Amino acid sequence: MRLVLDAMGGDHAPAAPVEGALLFAREHPAHEVVLVGDPARLHEPLARAGGLPHNVRLHPASQVVEMEDHAISAIRRKKDSSLRVGFELVRRGEAEALVSAGHSGAVMAGALLVLGRIPGVERPAIATLLPALEGVGRCLLLDAGANVECRPVHLAQWAVLGAAYVQARLGIPRPRVAVLSNGEEPSKGTSLTREASELLRASDLDFTGYVEGKDLFSGNVEVVVTDGFTGNVVLKTSEGVAAAVTGLLRSAIERRGGLPEKLGALLLQPTFTGLKKVMDYAEYGGAPLLGIEGVGIVAHGRSSPRAIQKALEAALQTAQAGLRTELTRCIADAAAWLPARQRGKGATAEAFSD
Repeated sequence: MRLVLDAMGGDHAPAAPVEGALLFAREHPAHEVVLVGDPARLHEPLARAGGLPHNVRLHPASQVVEMEDHAISAIRRKKDSSLRVGFELVRRGEAEALVSAGHSGAVMAGALLVLGRIPGVERPAIATLLPALEGVGRCLLLDAGANVECRPVHLAQWAVLGAAYVQARLGIPRPRVAVLSNGEEPSKGTSLTREASELLRASDLDFTGYVEGKDLFSGNVEVVVTDGFTGNVVLKTSEGVAAAVTGLLRSAIERRGGLPEKLGALLLQPTFTGLKKVMDYAEYGGAPLLGIEGVGIVAHGRSSPRAIQKALEAALQTAQAGLRTELTRCIADAAAWLPARQRGKGATAEAFSD
């Protein structure tokens, strides 16, 4: 398969995307990566890496969507940006998926304007896999930051998309689905969560009701839906907690500094290494945009080369799974209980977070 990588997107671009693409290319020689970006800026990192392997090629793009740009304006105005050009390659069938660590709002806007939505989906969502203690060891959270203002039907549609994705990617025949709230009782939450829950209770999904933030990592459910504002706060908080726990452990060992502590740390080193791998966002690759006509993967803005490699692997696996047909079928089947789309209430790029 051929995958497009936005070589100009991310805090460490173009070096990290270039190095990540080369890592992927060495591990997957049967697949091709197309680096989209300014050839003049890509020359130095490519030269340091020893040049292009046989399965990596360049596609020129003269413009870049910057983080301070307004998402929809940038995609419309910068027609030769690496992000817009990359999506055009996917739309024309010249590539199977796109990966970008750049402006996430612009990634969503580009996906909407260039690729479009699956029929029946009002707003696509960013779906992020989180580690879990029990079950399959994973929980899918969506939306993780694309849609700040939502309606109940959006959460219900994301539950359908999320369940179908987990079935295909994690092999769970009937994923448990929940709505994120500030308590498990039905009376808790907001009008958004209560109305979304009412819709999902009428669905054929395995809907378990409300869950609290702690349940995201328990393994009690496999799919959790929420609005993009809350989802993004949860995601960033989780990353901060993971870093803080690691730092606190290291500080405690260094502060005491005795032989027992040093020996204990040495013995536990494999455990700490395994824990870091589970908690490290770089190991999970990027987050797919569920609900678009194609495969788009949002990688972390601070992605290292390793994280870019994993994001490309996530794109490859998602493209190979052929999820579009299954997602389209599931949304069509859900029309029996989902309310009809309100006129003028569908997805426009202006509705998404920058």
